[in-house]
Amino acid sequence: MQKLHPLVRPAHYQGKRPSFQAAYARAARRYGFETGRNAGFAKRNNVVVKVKSKHNKETQHEVPADSIQNVSALDTPARHDVGMNACSHPHVLFSSMEYVVPVKIGTPGVTLNLDFDTGSSDLWVWSSELANVKRNAEGHNIYDPSKSSTAKKASGSWNISYGDGSSASGNVYTDTVTIGDLAIPGQAVELSEKLSSSFLQDNGNDGLLGLAWPSINTVTPKPVATPVENLINKKLINPPVFTVKLTRGDTEAGFYSFGFIDTSVTSNPITYTSVDNSQGFWQVPSASWSLGGSKKERSGNTTILDTGTTLLLVSDDVVDAFYGAIDGAKYDDQQGGYIFPSSATIPDIEFAVGDQLYKVNPQDITFGDAGNGYVFGGIQSRGNMDFDIFGDIFLKSVYVVFNQGETKVGLAQRDD
Repeated sequence: MQKLHPLVRPAHYQGKRPSFQAAYARAARRYGFETGRNAGFAKRNNVVVKVKSKHNKETQHEVPADSIQNVSALDTPARHDVGMNACSHPHVLFSSMEYVVPVKIGTPGVTLNLDFDTGSSDLWVWSSELANVKRNAEGHNIYDPSKSSTAKKASGSWNISYGDGSSASGNVYTDTVTIGDLAIPGQAVELSEKLSSSFLQDNGNDGLLGLAWPSINTVTPKPVATPVENLINKKLINPPVFTVKLTRGDTEAGFYSFGFIDTSVTSNPITYTSVDNSQGFWQVPSASWSLGGSKKERSGNTTILDTGTTLLLVSDDVVDAFYGAIDGAKYDDQQGGYIFPSSATIPDIEFAVGDQLYKVNPQDITFGDAGNGYVFGGIQSRGNMDFDIFGDIFLKSVYVVFNQGETKVGLAQRDD
């Protein structure tokens, strides 16, 4: 049995770095937060905007954030940027989905390169149902149910709209979906009939496979079972888990696994924590953190583990303390977040999941070039939200076991 499902990075993404602005604005869109003291982006009136400055929370323009320089990659849904992933759009800096997983759909089947995302619950694909498909789907693999002997039309439709004005919608089929050698018969597949123009310009992937809880699936009138839900209910995997190892760079892209825990990833033990899935996310307690070896409490604080978010988003108090410990760090009003000198020493910082603290690798905190000898910080403000978002900046430092069958997650500090 093929236990590990490697992430694949398209050649045209190699050596590229994500766009800081796109990553931050995408998080604001996904979670709908308003600015706090340090957040440069917010979602207002169903539109993502950049505020004028840290001290002036009016917007530069009450228009989609993709009008801001270097932020036109905002139309990709909750893209998963797998610690290295970065799906992007032409003529802009890269957002956060450089990596995809090959998935076969149908019989005999077509292989599509899909984003795997723990922050959403839809499996949707580029399809033959798309208007002007020959022209619009150039550069993509597409799913055509008429060419699959196991495809069946299902009831229901789906329609996803994003805060920047982009959208995707269509109908639903069931078919056999194969990940590695795990074949899921009768899996609901959401076919794209309409995609907004920004989606049509994106050649980074052929769709998305959601790994969050089924309750936030968008199919109406009734949500459909997710691939992981079906893997468990059909007893195709045991234990009832999927795991993720996110890495950095072009040489080794990491992997997902289903029904298998790879204990060779790290020499450290896996510590488990109960999950609150009431909002459909992988939400866990995170009641402490550590800076430079000094532990600090955050009673009642929680976080969401989300491969569809690039940055590590925490409260303003934590952001202020962290960048206050870096010589030369400052908030950049023009770019909407904290930056620091590329030569600066980054203090050790750890965040708890459950009772265990996990160190964030300093090389991941250096997010990308901000100009004039500065770099963007991968740790930024969560705005007015009352919970954190641990995106790929955090997840690249750990091995994560998502145990959907027992509603818990296990984390182990990585050695690399």
